[in-house]
Amino acid sequence: MGFRFRRSFKIIPGVRLNLSGSGASVSLGPRGQHYTIGPHGTRTTVGLPGSGVSWTSHQPYASVGASPPPLPEAPNSPTREPIGTVIDSASIDELVANSTIEIAQTLAIGRSRWRRYKILIAILSALFAVSALMLAGSASAARPVAAFVLTAGVVLVLGSLAIHGRETSTVSLVYELSAEQSVRFEALTRASHDLASCGCIWNVPLERQEADWKRNAGASKLIQRHQISLGRDKPPLVKSNVDFLKLPLGKETFYLTPDAILVTAGKTVAGFGYEDVEFMFRSARFIEEETPPADATVVDQTWRYVNRKGGPDRRFNNNRELPICLYGEIDLRSSNGVNQRIQCSRVEAAERFVASLAAISA
Repeated sequence: MGFRFRRSFKIIPGVRLNLSGSGASVSLGPRGQHYTIGPHGTRTTVGLPGSGVSWTSHQPYASVGASPPPLPEAPNSPTREPIGTVIDSASIDELVANSTIEIAQTLAIGRSRWRRYKILIAILSALFAVSALMLAGSASAARPVAAFVLTAGVVLVLGSLAIHGRETSTVSLVYELSAEQSVRFEALTRASHDLASCGCIWNVPLERQEADWKRNAGASKLIQRHQISLGRDKPPLVKSNVDFLKLPLGKETFYLTPDAILVTAGKTVAGFGYEDVEFMFRSARFIEEETPPADATVVDQTWRYVNRKGGPDRRFNNNRELPICLYGEIDLRSSNGVNQRIQCSRVEAAERFVASLAAISA
């Protein structure tokens, strides 16, 4: 004859330790609303105390090394085409390893210091929460006064620690530009503002060749793009007397400073000189399936489904005419891992931006 063993201990209000023959588990939440973390999975229980009505959901842990069930294969499924050319920079760790300016290391040290401060603040906050729960469970008459003193002290300590940690982790970049450097950076700033004022700006992370041109408006190449917005800002934990130019490109954000290009991703910073990055401009004809931006130049028309002569394919009833726009494209590339592409709705804005970048790198 078997038997079942189960004991439950209250740790703090809302937290219980459960012991049973299958192992130990922890339950979180008040009566009637439990979230239990056990050796075989998690269990959520919601019910009305005293009514006998409850709802339980059990979620087992995934087995280590288990493979998902295979997807069913469609009969006579066509061979998958190549993904195409990915236009994306190397990982941020590789960019950091290939950084060419020392300021990137200084910024990385500051961010690492701020992370340690935040961990310390989180630990102290947790200790305060435990102390508050213990104080709340006591029956002392001086409890309100003690709670007020404890809260005021903790707020003062944590606030002072946060202010001190952020100040000591922030890097100050003060620029004293020569007349020539000032003129070049002001030209880049104006060109960046002109580029930012375009009706649409896109980041292009992927392009691929298209064999089925008949069903793609005659296009031999397709691209993937995401609309972005340019601006003026500084990276976190950086103070400066100059506003930087901000380019959010995919998983990285590029900051153009008077003397360097900073690349950030999460809490990591890489840095390159302008001479280390190649900037290229081109004008590109683009078949626009969406409404063209108001400032775009439409140079031609085509059909959604075309025949060999370029006219409409009469086999499709929903065929419609599409505009062909002339857009500007900008490539940023380097042997250190930088690889980005920007497309904008005005050709002259892209050309002016690349010219101003080339002037700074000269």
